[in-house]
Amino acid sequence: ANENWRVDNVRLHRLGTDVSEDVEIFREEDEGLRVGAGLSAQEDWLVIGTGDNETSEVWLVPADNPTGEQTLVKARKKGVEYDVDVRDNTLFIHTNDDHINFRMATAPLANPGEWTTLIEGSDDFYLTDFELFKDFYVTEGRLAGLDQVQLRAYDDADDMTPIRFPEASFVAGLSNNPEYDMQKLRLSYQSMVTPGSVYDYDVKTGALELLKQQEIPSGYDATQYKTERLTITARDGTQVPVSVVMRKDRPAGAGPLHLYAYGAYGYAVPPGFSTSRLSLVDRGYAYAIAHIRGGDDLGRRWYLQGKLNERTNTFEDFVDVA
Repeated sequence: ANENWRVDNVRLHRLGTDVSEDVEIFREEDEGLRVGAGLSAQEDWLVIGTGDNETSEVWLVPADNPTGEQTLVKARKKGVEYDVDVRDNTLFIHTNDDHINFRMATAPLANPGEWTTLIEGSDDFYLTDFELFKDFYVTEGRLAGLDQVQLRAYDDADDMTPIRFPEASFVAGLSNNPEYDMQKLRLSYQSMVTPGSVYDYDVKTGALELLKQQEIPSGYDATQYKTERLTITARDGTQVPVSVVMRKDRPAGAGPLHLYAYGAYGYAVPPGFSTSRLSLVDRGYAYAIAHIRGGDDLGRRWYLQGKLNERTNTFEDFVDVA
């Protein structure tokens, strides 16, 4: 970081040497942008990224020669975000250049700016991330506001296998998967009923193996609770999703409700587990999270609708759900 604690450079440090000997290999001159670096999936390229909340630019450097020639993937353009990984001299690019909910593209390493669509952008599916492995790649995103983890084949763009989760509302995603050759994927999962859990997903069989789950010292029986996912019509006709948790023995349609909602900065409030929430639920409350506009639960337009009209859209969503 510089004197203003802004990360604006990438340096090469050789183990066993003093930091004064570090070599700067990249510097960002625009003080509004931040810099980061990592390795490609096969660890043969150093990927240097620079950007802010709406614009990005990526450079590639051979990992075995980090002070060597740098390759610009595509010059920055205001409002265009993209991130890159490399597999066998092919670039995989996740970008919002022609769809607000992002698309996946590929490009030859020899011509990194020539992008060919691999997965079209979609109004329904919000493509948030991807990760490359030896025999398959994984895309993550949200469909109708629900987290998706999808296994995809390199040789067939239509060959997609979603990982199925049993509950109506949940939080799920890839966890730490450091190896390129993986036959079991590490996943994180929780819901308003299920405490934070770590699973292994067997790519061949589709089986989920629970490795660890958050312990509740005071005791907790998940079979006593249920979670639901509802949609409520806002006054302008928009369908707003709502995640709810309650005890199974709560009388249908009766009893108090605690409603929470937050819609700003594109933050999607996750329908995750909370021990403090149990005090209310055990006293007969239903606890609901309204996924109102202003977050990006249903994609970037969901966020922009709230951002462009914060005093009406998000407020109406909340009031109408209440």
